[in-house]
Amino acid sequence: MQIDKLTLKDVATTNRQYLETIFALGDGHMGVRDSVPFTGNQQATLPVMLINGYYATNPITYGESAYGYAKNHQTIISLTSPRYLDFATEKTSSEIPGDWDMTVDDAVLDFDTGVLTEKFQIVTSDHHHFELVVKSMIALDNSHQLFLNYELTSLDYTGTLRFTRPIIHDVTATTADADDPRVAQRQSGLTNQFIPADRQQQIEWQTLVASTHQQITQRDWLTSFPTGFEVYGDHAGFHGSGTIEVQTTLSWSFTRQISEINQALPDKIMGWTNDIVVRNRQILTDFWQQSQVQISDKKLQTGIQYNLFQLFQSAGRNGLTNIAAKGITGPGYEGHYFWDTEMYMLPFFIYTQPQIAKQLLHYRFSILPQARERARSLGVTRGALYAWRTINGEEASAYFPAGTAQYHINADIAHTVKLYFDVTNDQNFLREQGAAVVLETARFWLQFGSWQQRDGRSQFCLYKVTGPDEYTALVDNNYYTNRMVKENMAFAAWLLEKHYIDGDADEQVQFTKASTNMYLPYDQEQQVTAQDDHSPKMPVWPFATTAATQYPLLLHYHPLMIYRHRVNKQADTLLAEMLFPEDQSLEQLRRDYAYYEPITTHDSSLSRSIFSILASRLDDRDKAFSYYMDTSLMDLVDLQGNAKDGLHEANLGGSWLGLTYGFAGMYVADGKLHITNHLPTQIAHLSYRLRFRSRVLEVQLYQDKTQVKLVTGLPLAVVVAGKEYDVLQGVRSE
Repeated sequence: MQIDKLTLKDVATTNRQYLETIFALGDGHMGVRDSVPFTGNQQATLPVMLINGYYATNPITYGESAYGYAKNHQTIISLTSPRYLDFATEKTSSEIPGDWDMTVDDAVLDFDTGVLTEKFQIVTSDHHHFELVVKSMIALDNSHQLFLNYELTSLDYTGTLRFTRPIIHDVTATTADADDPRVAQRQSGLTNQFIPADRQQQIEWQTLVASTHQQITQRDWLTSFPTGFEVYGDHAGFHGSGTIEVQTTLSWSFTRQISEINQALPDKIMGWTNDIVVRNRQILTDFWQQSQVQISDKKLQTGIQYNLFQLFQSAGRNGLTNIAAKGITGPGYEGHYFWDTEMYMLPFFIYTQPQIAKQLLHYRFSILPQARERARSLGVTRGALYAWRTINGEEASAYFPAGTAQYHINADIAHTVKLYFDVTNDQNFLREQGAAVVLETARFWLQFGSWQQRDGRSQFCLYKVTGPDEYTALVDNNYYTNRMVKENMAFAAWLLEKHYIDGDADEQVQFTKASTNMYLPYDQEQQVTAQDDHSPKMPVWPFATTAATQYPLLLHYHPLMIYRHRVNKQADTLLAEMLFPEDQSLEQLRRDYAYYEPITTHDSSLSRSIFSILASRLDDRDKAFSYYMDTSLMDLVDLQGNAKDGLHEANLGGSWLGLTYGFAGMYVADGKLHITNHLPTQIAHLSYRLRFRSRVLEVQLYQDKTQVKLVTGLPLAVVVAGKEYDVLQGVRSE
């Protein structure tokens, strides 16, 4: 597979805060936004470094509080960018706004090595000209090291040159929208303590968060600087001075190393060497070999490679962190983990990078005690309820109708445990961690739900819940929630039957009974799958009189106005139908799609990928392609208009789902992989690799044929277009 690069030609704008997001670098632990180096050029920017899971808490202030409300905000810490390097001539300084005007000339992010190369043109206030080339790379070997190289060329200046590298600098964003609930800034309460360094040209310090007692240690090392420069370091950073002449280039290199949270820094620190680049290339080569996707459309090829590269950079790998809604590309949504990980991002890792998937699932297992406590606060004395948005496992959502009421997160997590097991057959994980998560979430439902007479028989119902569609809150029998809970309890019963975990004598019977008799609402009059008991009876939102500037609705209308109308923020019932493709006939799916599409605003970035997948299943290939274009290129074209706050990580995962679940019709049922070719006419060829039960497979789609190749592993049966084939070493065609 040819590894691509992202350049300025591939992105929507040269707005700096947007570029900071798009060209962000990370290793799952640390994330560094692509800020410009000069402190005087930070107007309308967000120049920060983020550490996955490193956060502060602040009390939530309610005008009117009540029992069980979330108590504390959890907000990821925005740390000083390690990219800063200021220069000063005899009369000007890049620390002074307007003194060093900087224009980006070129930017290239190499998916083969992870190296970002940028070139800037500079004009000083006294009309001198410079060129600055910045190269940056984060080691992907879990050493948490950022390497930076700066090359400054004078085009017409000779004289004194000073440099300053600040260690601590104000990181307050100047463009935060106080009215946007997706963006928040809070007090961090940080204390910095400097530590004597082991060698010259190093500065080492610890940063403590008072509210969480979390601590990280950073080490900054000036690994090279121009000959003849006098250099010294102090608690403010590095400083130096020398001379520069016309048409000469001076170079500085730094390494920034970050510890794990509450852990010591490792002794080993390196400068930028070819060995580091080679190691990164090896790691990314392994990643691309397992995760490769090839599309005949060049723009989509760049888009999917970018999306998967950024997913890889954002995923926590230590079992104690997850993937935030914005990853580590921006502090949007306060760095919280949602259901996004399980339903949109984890499938990619499960099918291609199962070791990372296991670590992400281990995070959920690690916060099971907090989930049990949360269930008690909701009046459920047995089982667990996972927090809707969290970092430390405790609920951080101050608005329960669109937060805690999204109980479906329990079943979402259980669903992904099941998917991980179905794809990997990892028996040990299921016994040691996964089964406990599934059992505890299932126990919650037995107490939370109730039995009611529906359609002439007793059925299990769930009241006052909110489904994925946050424009329809606190409803009875949300179809998506009920269908997911049905699977959750059935899987728990199976785990007890197969002795993966011990339970009470009658639990298996109770789970089976409730799952079998789960109420799934259906509108007989309109012959569509109902979103819940009440939505079909509500008036449709006045779309005809709603201006385009009034979207997203959540920023322009009171929630109660939205709740009393039939309008969807994103796929809800249709998401359940995507996840369980054998539940409904194509005729039923076609009616449901036609019913829900006109009332869906796609105000959520999680929506379009699902509509693309289901359009593929309905063989509406043009519509599937149109929705997929929006999905694949969402951040690169800034479709939602807020990529400046961080990438839409769930949508990155959704772009992989659109190819595999959509164009390739992939799903697992009864232990077998199913593939059906829905390739749009706009794409001549699509191929991708996946891991399935200790095999590596390559699926190849063409307009006139489907091929499944066994790359490594033993032969297995695969269902292609409804017909089962034994795939041997080689290729099986439809």
